[in-house]
Amino acid sequence: MYDIYADYRLDSGFDVVQTARLVARYHYVEAQLMRIAAGKMAELSEWELKCLLGRHLWQDSLHADAWLSRLIDLRWPRRAPLNPGEAICQLLRLLDDAPGSAAFVAAVYRQVKPRLAAAYAAHRDACAPLADEPTWDLLGRIHADEQEQIRQGMALLESFSSETLAAVQSYESAIAAACDAIGSFANPDTAAEREAGGSFEGQSIRPAPPIAARDGRFRFGERAADHPPANDHEMALMMAHRDADNEMHAAELLGRNLYEHPEMPWEYHVDTARQLWDEVRHAVLYQRYLEHLGGKLGDFPVIAGNYAYRIGLDFPHRLYDLHLRGEKLGMPDLIRYRETARARGDTPYVILNDFVHADEVPHVKNGRWLHWLLNNDEAAFRTIERETMRLRAAYEQAHADDPIVVAYTGLVPALLQHEE
Repeated sequence: MYDIYADYRLDSGFDVVQTARLVARYHYVEAQLMRIAAGKMAELSEWELKCLLGRHLWQDSLHADAWLSRLIDLRWPRRAPLNPGEAICQLLRLLDDAPGSAAFVAAVYRQVKPRLAAAYAAHRDACAPLADEPTWDLLGRIHADEQEQIRQGMALLESFSSETLAAVQSYESAIAAACDAIGSFANPDTAAEREAGGSFEGQSIRPAPPIAARDGRFRFGERAADHPPANDHEMALMMAHRDADNEMHAAELLGRNLYEHPEMPWEYHVDTARQLWDEVRHAVLYQRYLEHLGGKLGDFPVIAGNYAYRIGLDFPHRLYDLHLRGEKLGMPDLIRYRETARARGDTPYVILNDFVHADEVPHVKNGRWLHWLLNNDEAAFRTIERETMRLRAAYEQAHADDPIVVAYTGLVPALLQHEE
């Protein structure tokens, strides 16, 4: 009879304590890679790089979350990672200080992630596939993800000019030296003895850029179009262009919200990473729809807009403005645009819109983190609500001639109603 476990060996190179120490280290490194990439979303200009980072940091959040869950199984006393030691902390600080896009991509995908993937492969070869099958299985699945991330990152790296890549060689050498100082991530003997205070201990916070960076295809303007759209087709092109850019603004703001607040619960970071990835996908959906209509990125101006406005708010007001104002109050307009597209037989837009709308429901639910932040104080919540709506109403009134403000009619009446 077939025996699924016939080829599984019994011996192992690691016992439970050693395995737990490695799993705790893996969680810390994956969590930090997620956080650093999130912080880079608004800072690095290349659109395709933002798309790649959005997907990869979400995957890294899943890896880190899986390692944290496995850590509890291994008799770890609480949901806390192991402090990985100063060498790893120094590597991560150096990574956070990457001097530009090419430097960051080379550091992550040519230096750090290959070493992490090698550690996963080495650990899987050494661990007992039967006695420690949960770890063995996780190592296999996460290693496959990392290998694909490396392949995609290296493909993107090839997009940069030889001159640009040559200019980052000294930085990449410093990253390689920092990696060499650590040795293998799969060596439990080099792990520090004490637990970390949290998943992000030991890292500083870089200041946020006041405007989200865009690459050379884009040009900034005061409005979403150089002139009022001449017909329905031109209006559809303008709206798709602005929607793509706006969705990326949301991803960039979420990146800062994740990066700037290590004190928030781990579950908040997982939720935020998932929404960030959703917003990146939405940006690409509208980009592809724009191309379907015959347009391309850069055909219309982009506005500093939602990122620049929201980044100036403090954390509670940012949370309300994004999750409980923008996402929630924008839903009626999503439905209205879907039904209009259905009536004109625009199936691609109907499908796009329907899935975007489905994603927005959990995005609104992420507003619960404001309640958590305020210790479920209803009076404090209502104060944040009133203040946020007043601030946004003033902003919308000041930009009343913007075609996008006119188009999203569901927002303005709700905003003005809060002023009464």
